[in-house]
Amino acid sequence: MQIEKVDENGRPYIEISEGYTVRLEYEEVPEEYKEKARKELRETPEIVEASMKELRELLEADEKLYVPVEHDDFLLKFLRPTKFYAKSAYELMKRYYQFKIKYPKYCHNLLPSTGKLGFEHNIVNFQPKRDQHGRRILLLKGGGDWDPSKVSVVELFRALQLSLEAAMLEPMTQINGCVTIFDMEGLSWTQIMQYTPSFALMFLEWVQECIPLRLKAVHIVNNMYIFNMLFAIFKPFIGAKLRKRIHFHGKNYASLLKHIDPEFLRPRYGGTMPCEDVDGNLVASLLEKSSDEYELANTFGFVDNNNMTKPVIVPVTGEKKPGAKYVIAKDVVEQENN
Repeated sequence: MQIEKVDENGRPYIEISEGYTVRLEYEEVPEEYKEKARKELRETPEIVEASMKELRELLEADEKLYVPVEHDDFLLKFLRPTKFYAKSAYELMKRYYQFKIKYPKYCHNLLPSTGKLGFEHNIVNFQPKRDQHGRRILLLKGGGDWDPSKVSVVELFRALQLSLEAAMLEPMTQINGCVTIFDMEGLSWTQIMQYTPSFALMFLEWVQECIPLRLKAVHIVNNMYIFNMLFAIFKPFIGAKLRKRIHFHGKNYASLLKHIDPEFLRPRYGGTMPCEDVDGNLVASLLEKSSDEYELANTFGFVDNNNMTKPVIVPVTGEKKPGAKYVIAKDVVEQENN
């Protein structure tokens, strides 16, 4: 029986079965991945210090972009995927927040409470194990398992954003990146009609230009002939870099296993991982317990004027705010008064 628990640091997690859990991993990365960060991302103490300083200067000079400049954790979220080139991190940050303004239907008030349907219907889900490269594995069911009358394409995309927003906070994911498995089993016109050209353009703008995350591979499985019609909608907007990272496997799971070791995949994808699927309702509940961080994230971005009241951000630990690293100060006052 799957159950939600709390670890010794007061952070919630889901126990699927013995040895298999889903949790948000805020811990410091092991030494082998620190070495990987040095080799792949130029993450040395000297470069980190210099890039942090340069990025802070760029942000402090920008009167329209409000972000927590003083918090190293926040800056690292943008510096790692840009290999500690401060100007690139700054440009990525601007695109990230411009996207939220450009597409309010998908991004406004992005919270676990407003984007949980995709999890509750088991359309978007985390996998309990990282792959052999330490990369987070995200599963999205875009075929017959998805009923658009119950979960709209807007709600599906909001759930996907919530997933990756959570992953962006994990040092292991910042360094190693993530891989996505799109399961298109049972795809029909019911689903295809939801993927309009405007949605495809928006989605690929987000993936290719805006998310501060290393998307290392996209694996499409159970894609039959009808999938070609869907892919034709997306293909014109796919750049060369992403195109090289998309892999079509159909039902040839041996092909998928060339990229992801079997111990990290369930048997239906050719793997040997013995645990059942994580309950999407528990995933939604897990993310809701980190609502403070999403609320805080929604206060950042471009401001219309300099008279905007900017929140005071404070670190919080303990049982009352499990998993939160920073929250808005008013929440602490409310907590103390209760």
